[in-house]
Amino acid sequence: MEEWVYKMRKWCSLRERCEQELRIKLQKLDVSENEANQVIEQLVREDFLSQSRFLESYIRSHIEYKGWGPYKIVNGLKTKGFDSNEAWGAVNLWDQSDFERALLHLFERKRGEWQDNRERVIRFLVSRGYRMEDILRQGAALERG
Repeated sequence: MEEWVYKMRKWCSLRERCEQELRIKLQKLDVSENEANQVIEQLVREDFLSQSRFLESYIRSHIEYKGWGPYKIVNGLKTKGFDSNEAWGAVNLWDQSDFERALLHLFERKRGEWQDNRERVIRFLVSRGYRMEDILRQGAALERG
């Protein structure tokens, strides 16, 4: 088991991981569920694995680098094994002005399309996880100048 702990320490050192990612990795390596639990417990004790750090890192990186809105981030966290309350709790604790800046940045990229093909831009922004009212408010601000 010490070999698995060593390997998972190295793997978790590369970037923040969540418990589900670790379980999937260990499962692919044919580690028993009991051993996987022991490895995860040890990594948590040693602070190589932290759900709160993972949440913070996931939210920050997906806002800054991918321009995701709150709804898409929550859905992404659900695929990582977080329940809806946990995901929304983390997103709601985040500074909402970061989401507004990301939405504004996406609007700047789509500025030329907004006048000609507004529906397409709205669909794009909704697919990025933003609420319709935020999109329309930002669009109205863009039109005013």
